[in-house]
Amino acid sequence: MRRAFVGPFGLIGDRRHAVEDEDGTPLSARRVHGLLGFVARYADGEAAEGAGVTTPSGWELDPDDPALSRELAELVGRPVRVVRSAVGVHDAAPIHLVSTSSLAAVGDWLAGEEVDRRRFRANVVIELDDPEPFAEMGWVGVVLELGDGGPVIEVVSPTERCAVTTFDPDTLERDNRVLAGLARERENLFGVYARVRRPGWAEVGAPVRRTLRGGRTS
Repeated sequence: MRRAFVGPFGLIGDRRHAVEDEDGTPLSARRVHGLLGFVARYADGEAAEGAGVTTPSGWELDPDDPALSRELAELVGRPVRVVRSAVGVHDAAPIHLVSTSSLAAVGDWLAGEEVDRRRFRANVVIELDDPEPFAEMGWVGVVLELGDGGPVIEVVSPTERCAVTTFDPDTLERDNRVLAGLARERENLFGVYARVRRPGWAEVGAPVRRTLRGGRTS
């Protein structure tokens, strides 16, 4: 998919389903790492329609299918259900942004290996003209326009990392080097959260500009 609509609650369809137990407590991969083995997708990505989940056992299931809840319950060890949220299930804000420069710097901690960006679950990844790593960490309060006439977001806070970064997105094998490096070099912070100030379509390859007061950009 080459573009996505960014609304008040983030990218359309992003983080719209969650797993919770019988008393309504949400369950995340922080607490149940095996959830990373369930892969979600949309048949129509732009419209966020036709949600489906591929389970570790290889089944292709609808989120409402009781078979999915049963397989999740086997993993968790108690009854659970899949719920849908109109506003999304977000940690601190609907947009999570990282830069390619920062990802490359993290790769240097892995003896030059390319770090899989999916470890960080960011929904906006940008390439900077100035390849200074971790520059986005100084953007709290900065307003960005994602493409000409595209969505406008405001950076609100840095992102504190958790154990989810230690798992390979495909194999679920654990590698603590990324999280150890972030704790050692970056006070366990990587990437930033942002809120949406103006909806619009975000496209791959579109320019990203700082928006100043009065609508001017830099």
